[in-house]
Amino acid sequence: MRRGIGGGLKVVDVSDKFSLEQYRSNAHSGTHVDSPAYIFPDGKKIEEFGLERFMTDAALLDLTHKKPGQGIDDEDLEAAEEAAGLALREGESVILYTVPGVSPSNVYLSRNGAEYLEFKRVGLVGIDAGSIDNSRYAEMAHRVLLGKGILILEGLRNLDSIDSSRFRLASFPLKLGAATAPVRAVAILE
Repeated sequence: MRRGIGGGLKVVDVSDKFSLEQYRSNAHSGTHVDSPAYIFPDGKKIEEFGLERFMTDAALLDLTHKKPGQGIDDEDLEAAEEAAGLALREGESVILYTVPGVSPSNVYLSRNGAEYLEFKRVGLVGIDAGSIDNSRYAEMAHRVLLGKGILILEGLRNLDSIDSSRFRLASFPLKLGAATAPVRAVAILE
């Protein structure tokens, strides 16, 4: 904004307006991404992945017929692909839509389902649950996916607002030397 100061002198404010605050969070809550280092001590951390891994083509699979506590297996994934009229592509992100609206889901990805997505060579798997795993099974989906360098995006919301089975996904995490990081995930629709 320009302001006149006596004698025709002009001053332009080029500083950023900000509020100095402290931010504290458990990196593994809310919408966040898990890297291989979350499970494997020598695995890659968030900052070791290029930005292109977080800006991808994505496929939305509707699995809202699954009941709380049920696992998503390979047959569920194949049926969801067929219902959406698509085939998963190598390197793309796959988003598992399990509950309408903004409520968190406790539907999980079974080991068999994770192996199917590994076979399809996807780059990232997202879900609207707080975790992609059923806690009783010692993070099997995490182990399968992260073991192959497939990133996991958890805690997604508002998937019912996406009206296309294919879209662009921007899910840039904070650049942390950590195994997990908060994400602001955005679906870009045409």
